Amino acid sequence: MNPLHWTWLAAVADFGLLVAPQIVSVSLVAFWQVIVAHALICGVVAFTTYLMLPRRYQVPRVSVTALMFSFAFIAPVVGAVGLVLITRLTRRRAQEEATFSIPVSVGLPVYDVQVLDRHRGGQGAIRSRLGQQVPSELRMQSLLTLQAVPSRVSNPILEDLLGDETDDVRLVAFGMLDAEEKKIANQIRQEAERLAGSLDADQRFDCLRQLAELNWELVYACLAQGELRQHILTQAADFADQALALHADGGSGLLFLRGRIWLEQGDMVAAQRAIERAVELGQPSTSAWPYLAEIAFRRRDFSTVRQYMQQLSTMNLASRTRAVEDFWVRRSNEINFSDHKFLPHI
Repeated sequence: MNPLHWTWLAAVADFGLLVAPQIVSVSLVAFWQVIVAHALICGVVAFTTYLMLPRRYQVPRVSVTALMFSFAFIAPVVGAVGLVLITRLTRRRAQEEATFSIPVSVGLPVYDVQVLDRHRGGQGAIRSRLGQQVPSELRMQSLLTLQAVPSRVSNPILEDLLGDETDDVRLVAFGMLDAEEKKIANQIRQEAERLAGSLDADQRFDCLRQLAELNWELVYACLAQGELRQHILTQAADFADQALALHADGGSGLLFLRGRIWLEQGDMVAAQRAIERAVELGQPSTSAWPYLAEIAFRRRDFSTVRQYMQQLSTMNLASRTRAVEDFWVRRSNEINFSDHKFLPHI
């Protein structure tokens, strides 16, 4: 039987007990008969109304049941009817809330953190504040702000300052470059020591991937030049190849990194194949299209470059990429790589 029916029957029984002859009797036995019968009826009311409550109101079980029993016991008939009404209203409200809380799947916009333009200044703006004609205090302040600039932008500026006439500027620039290089070198050494240990296949893959990314970071951050740069590129490629040998589809990120390394080494065919495969595995297209456009440009396939740039035109691009895209989709009649467009930072 439905708990609601039991509750109404208990309320009717409580009403019948209220009009029974024992209620006006002065006998002690009749008094206890009424009390015990009323307590049993209130127990039924408390239990059945507890079953009708929404699940979130049923905890803690003992306290809730005791509260409902007390309410029904203190107010005969009225307490039972009140509990029925309260539970019915509570249950209906819970059902209405559930109706409006059904999650709805919505389409999200394509978002790629690699193309988010967070920077506010230009390389020329910082270089102008680091010129010889600028007071030394302002030069030092501008130099320290380079710590918040991406290393690929700040490191070339710091390298130019290594020949500065001011000792403080020269020493600070050298210290910043040296600190960053040592940080990456220490990470490489730690991963190399870990690789020499006893590792399972997954741990070895993760270690090789880390080594490939760290060696690539030395190149990407412009911390290696000349023959050293080529040597580090070769090391990054070797570690990436070893990782891919363990897991052929080692993730879109690793394949994308391998494609960028091939691109730096001048192997256009392998680079395009790796980047396209990375996109198939989930790499955001917006981060791959600029590299594919660069590959097409190096092949002098300008129509393909324009196709990629047209696809990029609908995306949220960094100002550097936006300037190139404007030219290729013919929104600009001339190349205008002004500093604030060409190399953004802070």
